[in-house]
Amino acid sequence: MNGEEMEALLRSLAEPEFQKFTAKLMPGTDNVLGIRLPKLRQIAKEICKGDWREFLTHPSHIFEHTLIRAFVIAGAKMDVDERIERTMAFIPEVTNWAINDSFCCSWKFGKKDSEKVWNMCMELLDRREEFPSRVGAVMLMDHFLDDEHIDSVVERLVSLPRCGYYLDMGVAWALSFCFIKYPRETEDRLFDGRLETEVLTMTVRKICDSYRVEKSEKEKLKGRLRETRARAPVTRRSS
Repeated sequence: MNGEEMEALLRSLAEPEFQKFTAKLMPGTDNVLGIRLPKLRQIAKEICKGDWREFLTHPSHIFEHTLIRAFVIAGAKMDVDERIERTMAFIPEVTNWAINDSFCCSWKFGKKDSEKVWNMCMELLDRREEFPSRVGAVMLMDHFLDDEHIDSVVERLVSLPRCGYYLDMGVAWALSFCFIKYPRETEDRLFDGRLETEVLTMTVRKICDSYRVEKSEKEKLKGRLRETRARAPVTRRSS
């Protein structure tokens, strides 16, 4: 399927009212048709059964086309080295949180390839760019919250320099899941002074939104957050 055929298919599936809803969730993304995610995943699944490499040679100019490209890169049958190479080439197309997060949660690899994928995540975090680094952070959340990696994940996230709102939100989201799954390994690191107050606030808010955390734990975190804010330098609170 070439680019023109894909565009024609996608336009036939567009829902105007859903387009309005979706576009509101992604300010600055103006190429949204309004197609529901299950339909896009099904298209990607069918593409993966055929010549998906040829499909990926066609650039996308529509949000949903880019999402399908993301699903194909994340899920088509290939070895981990090719998936990593194609992922790094795809990174410039990750320009909003929806593509970012859908791509990360769809990414497939085997346990034997964990080290290679971990190293890819570290490289993305080291770029210190809003969406490349968010890909790294969300990949850690989706694929490395286990006994072997939790300490390294939390250490990396609380030490990550800030470089944009969507990275801040991605880090907060990831850290909230770290706490939900590994509260003992996570809590003190959240409050050891390395995490910026604004990102810490986002993290605690997300933890408190979870039904998996006891009310008493939420109140304790809120109390520690108030103490942290009270100690924060004036320049940080006013920035």
